[in-house]
Amino acid sequence: MYPVKFRPLPMARLWGGHRLKSWFGVDDPAPIGEYWVLSGHPNGVSVAENGPLAGMTLLMLTEQYPEAFLGHSPQNRFPLLIKFLEAQQDLSVQIHPDDAYAQAHEGDFGKTEAWYVLDCPPDGRVNYGHRFPSREAYFAAVREGRVRDYLEYVPIRPGQVVFVPSRTLHALLAGTMVIEVQQTSDVTYRVYDWDRVDEHGRPRALHVDKAAEVMDFGDEERRRRGEQAALPVPQTLFAAPGVVHERLVACPYFTMERLRLDKGGHRLTRGRDGNPDIVIVAEGEVTLAWPDGALALRRGDTVLVPATLAGYEVRSAGASVMLRAFY
Repeated sequence: MYPVKFRPLPMARLWGGHRLKSWFGVDDPAPIGEYWVLSGHPNGVSVAENGPLAGMTLLMLTEQYPEAFLGHSPQNRFPLLIKFLEAQQDLSVQIHPDDAYAQAHEGDFGKTEAWYVLDCPPDGRVNYGHRFPSREAYFAAVREGRVRDYLEYVPIRPGQVVFVPSRTLHALLAGTMVIEVQQTSDVTYRVYDWDRVDEHGRPRALHVDKAAEVMDFGDEERRRRGEQAALPVPQTLFAAPGVVHERLVACPYFTMERLRLDKGGHRLTRGRDGNPDIVIVAEGEVTLAWPDGALALRRGDTVLVPATLAGYEVRSAGASVMLRAFY
């Protein structure tokens, strides 16, 4: 088995944009909001594009070669979904359920996610959390069009990570581009959509009641702890001339790391024994090398490194940034 690169799946969105199209070779006049670059979810399944396994879906790979491409998964499928997101407009204010609620009511898994900020305005921020003291206050704010009055925000900058556990009210805002690592799930409850309508003059559907079922109300201390966890501080795992390896997020569902390379190389063992690694190029160009081959990668490329590969090396001829995720 060898590292497999996947074809991105562009998803048109009302709030999407056009800047990332050149990264992924997309020629479509519609605004693209999401590029699913590694997905085993039924709503969009990734297809391999390099080597003898080209043309196989991620589902096929995990079914035929589970030791290499699935390992010890917490789901009965590939458990992580990787996206690039471009918000030309504000995303809806939304919330995702946890596993227990999603499995009981949606037949899917919950959604904890993390965003690696590629770009944002100089005064960039995201909606993160709320100040609704009770369910009654929440429903009253929805009825009266005052949801904005209760939204909380955190500042962001390029290169920063925002950790968004399930049951957190949140929204990416206009001008922001991120790489998203999340549980494999496609369950979103919209609470507020900035009074927006589609091309037919219709507002998008909201999910106010379901959102209330998974939202925490009135716990000031919990809210404060959540805000502190929103912007985790990177932990340096290794540093040497030309390379810095950092852990950005570690949670029960995934770990996200960053490698900053400058005219050098770095050898990696798997993030978790028995499970595959996911390599995502955020900036520049890198070469991923293993004993039997090498693969040239550029920004936007996403590769699944099989668990059967004991180790691999990443090299760069110039400044580059690579993310690694594993479960």
